[in-house]
Amino acid sequence: MANATCNKGVVSVKIWDPFLRVLHWWLAITLMAQFATGTIFFVWGDELSNAMMFGVNVPHFYIGYAFATALALRIVLLFVGPQTSRWRDLLPLTPNQRRDWQKTFLYYITLFRRPCPPSLGHNAFAGPAYIIFFLIAAAQVAIGIFLSFMPGGTTQMNSPWMTVHEYLFFALIAFVVVHLAAVVAREINGRNNIASAMIHGYKEFTEAEYKELILNHDENNNPSFTAGDISHAHTDNG
Repeated sequence: MANATCNKGVVSVKIWDPFLRVLHWWLAITLMAQFATGTIFFVWGDELSNAMMFGVNVPHFYIGYAFATALALRIVLLFVGPQTSRWRDLLPLTPNQRRDWQKTFLYYITLFRRPCPPSLGHNAFAGPAYIIFFLIAAAQVAIGIFLSFMPGGTTQMNSPWMTVHEYLFFALIAFVVVHLAAVVAREINGRNNIASAMIHGYKEFTEAEYKELILNHDENNNPSFTAGDISHAHTDNG
């Protein structure tokens, strides 16, 4: 059951469990490290000596496996993890989820002039983007492992799979840039402290937002949360 407390009209709800938060930052840190080493390959690859190439390739190889491990665990959580980490929370499957997806889409394309509906778990518009990210990242990992078993030097660098690896590299960079921009926009124009929630696990809502979320869950039997997962907030006057 989710922990929810109300203090001065602000409802704090425990959404993200510790393991999911660890995986989130594990993926973020290893992905940034891969971007750094990958950029060295892309920009200066032809100019690097064999020793320098080896010096960059070794951390790229091991960090890649660290990223792959976190990605595999996160994909497992799509099926067996807490309700807010499962695939049903990411895709617009129910009428309420599709309605929120449309409203969130309008929020972004109108440059935040429309209201953005609150969400207990993932942002309605961002959820499908995360699924796409998982697919691209999984393909990138598979190609990276395949390339690691190829002979080094010209054979590896001139492989068509290396070209695909580079395209997916830029696709992941684009995702991260858009993701960070969206998070900053939500923090500036909205509430819910979505950035810090991935540190301490709690999202914040007004009482009206929280009641609307509970009502939508109760009336539409939203499969993203089973009955009893969301507890009604109690008032803390201290």
